[in-house]
Amino acid sequence: MSTTTSDTATPTVRNGVPVDKLFGTINKVTADPSLAQFRFTARNQWLEGTASRSTIHEWAGAGGEHVHVREFSFEADHPTLGHGYGPTPQEYVLHALAACITTGVATTAAARKIELTNVTSKVVGDIDVRGVLGVEDAVRRGFSEVRMEIAVEGDADDETLRALVESSRTHSAVYDIMVGPTPVSIDVSTRSVA
Repeated sequence: MSTTTSDTATPTVRNGVPVDKLFGTINKVTADPSLAQFRFTARNQWLEGTASRSTIHEWAGAGGEHVHVREFSFEADHPTLGHGYGPTPQEYVLHALAACITTGVATTAAARKIELTNVTSKVVGDIDVRGVLGVEDAVRRGFSEVRMEIAVEGDADDETLRALVESSRTHSAVYDIMVGPTPVSIDVSTRSVA
């Protein structure tokens, strides 16, 4: 069997992003939109008090059922009522936003042939817990405001680096989840969820 140049070519990796795989995925999803349908699952178990543990392992997408390389585990608790198991669920939301925007910056930079040297961010969310505690029903239960600061450094001018962040915000799934209404249904059972 003969080997062609494309079979032995070194894959392009920029900012740790496999660029060939990124564009390959975009091309496949463009050709077959059914491959773009993904489903992510988190399973949760109450521990004690206000603490719980979520595990994330299986996911579906790209036309099949998959599992991550390993099962990931995340514990959550509340600082005033809890036992110190982990961050609050609200803090995980802030982490998710920062992680999603940062991923978008890295992949967009890689696609545009920009080498990054540093990306840092800080996300702050304000919440009035009177709504959560049932003290005041008129008070919103979620964040009243979320603010993100991000610094991007790389081999491009300031305007180009700022455009990376804007593109990432525009295409961020977590940003969209936070600013747009998402239907959420809760089905209650008296037995453990499989």
